[in-house]
Amino acid sequence: MIVVKLKGGLGNQMFQYATGKGLLKNRKQVDLDHHFLDTNNIDTEHFTSRGYELNIFKNLKARKAKTWQILLFKSQSFHFRVLRFFLKKSIQCIHQKENEYILFPNLREKRHLYLDGYFQSENYFKTNREDVLKDFQFPLLDPLNEALKKKITATDSAVSVHIRRGDYLKSKTILDIHGVLPFAYYMKAINILQAKCPSITLFIFSDDIDWVKANLNFDNISLNFIDINHSTDHWKDMALMSYCKHHIIANSSFSWWGAWLSESNGHVFAPSHWFNPLKANFNIQDFIPERWTIVTYD
Repeated sequence: MIVVKLKGGLGNQMFQYATGKGLLKNRKQVDLDHHFLDTNNIDTEHFTSRGYELNIFKNLKARKAKTWQILLFKSQSFHFRVLRFFLKKSIQCIHQKENEYILFPNLREKRHLYLDGYFQSENYFKTNREDVLKDFQFPLLDPLNEALKKKITATDSAVSVHIRRGDYLKSKTILDIHGVLPFAYYMKAINILQAKCPSITLFIFSDDIDWVKANLNFDNISLNFIDINHSTDHWKDMALMSYCKHHIIANSSFSWWGAWLSESNGHVFAPSHWFNPLKANFNIQDFIPERWTIVTYD
């Protein structure tokens, strides 16, 4: 069995599940540990609580891990420690820091795995891309979003632009860690894209769309602000992103997936800093697929 600890929002949970899926081999399915989500369900100044968000994907073959499965890997009781001792050749916990890429050891003899980390790299599952795309197939959209989807797919060189601000501005601590991308990043990415595709149409996604409307303006570029979805159905924004031809993502796993799920083979631009470089040592090379363009802006 493979048990994956879930934490973070939709994009993070997708990384965690997909990594488990990439390790399945002859195992039947991924078991998901909801414990962190269930017990950390109160917002604080420095923390945004998240619920289980993968339930939107009806093709996803996973089940909630049973208590005994979690205890098998984590309990310090005498009974489970003895059990782990006898199973030591076939059981392993893999703990990953947020900012490291790990090469999984030889797991051929390991029948039981517990994954605890963010696993933010397609290298964990890119050989299973077709299966992951099937699992992450979005439900049918409501009429308003379906109309937007049709507009996007009918537009030559539709570009998704993600500007994330809301929860990153929640406190100075969070802002110091993540940072909000400057307009210089978006301007540079757009200029690079326009050199390749002179006629583009931008579809702007943001968790602070009113601020973006008041502050974002590009001469001679058509802008479409996507403002019909809210926190309870924000997955629809990701779905709409995936239908765009090109992508300018934020420092966010949410728009990372919006771009990765796209099958349009367009250009994808990502920021050179995922976190504040003064506060976090994040290896962007492992996180951004080789075919994407990393944009420096400072």
